[in-house]
Amino acid sequence: MFQLLLPKKFRGTSEQGLFGDVMQEIDDSMGQILKSLKDNGISDNTIVIFTSDNGPWLNFGNHNGSSGGFREGKGASWEGGQRVPCIISWPNNIKEGRINNNLTSSMDIYATIAELSNFKGQKNQIDGISFLNQISDSKAPGHRQSMYYYYNKNDLEAVRYKNWKLVFPHRSRSYEGILPDNDGFGGKYNEHEIKEMELYDLRRDPSERYNVIEQNPEILKVLLGIAEEARNDLGDNLTKSEGKNRRPLGRIK
Repeated sequence: MFQLLLPKKFRGTSEQGLFGDVMQEIDDSMGQILKSLKDNGISDNTIVIFTSDNGPWLNFGNHNGSSGGFREGKGASWEGGQRVPCIISWPNNIKEGRINNNLTSSMDIYATIAELSNFKGQKNQIDGISFLNQISDSKAPGHRQSMYYYYNKNDLEAVRYKNWKLVFPHRSRSYEGILPDNDGFGGKYNEHEIKEMELYDLRRDPSERYNVIEQNPEILKVLLGIAEEARNDLGDNLTKSEGKNRRPLGRIK
């Protein structure tokens, strides 16, 4: 399918096969958008956000992308399945080359644009938190300290506080110990069962290989408190918690 959708001028132009050809087409398309903004004299005051879907499909072999050394990929709550690149350009407000290491979610983009446009007519709860202050001020503190890792229908598989991440017992998709397929065909998955809670310091161990739960009882207590707040608010199928504020799916009539 990708071969049929890909313009002829990009076919066979990269050393990475069809996957690389598609990346070159995306790069070219973004270049056209940015050129149009510049040609119309609005590039300096236009905010452009380029980010990714959650995690690479590692079982697609030469079409699978890369998790950059983080653990696992799409379909898992490990960092390889959740952490993605994000590039934001707004020349009038963001100096080139700035790096922001604060905790952020793609859910926060909506809240940020809403604040930027002074939109206050939203009747429903917005789950994201605006990070506009960090765009305006490179020294501004992070807009969020914690994160919930929900997956499947409503499984709270992990929580995060600053650089600490607590993983709860659950069954997880795994790409380890099994060969991928190639050329647009996905290989099989393994399944990994986490039987006990595991704690990781993502600052020292971003690949989540060293469980340090026994060494950090105070951090564990903080993360368990965050998990309890999540379960009371949104529920958790893994612990059969209903949650007080679960909302129905949004539907368009």
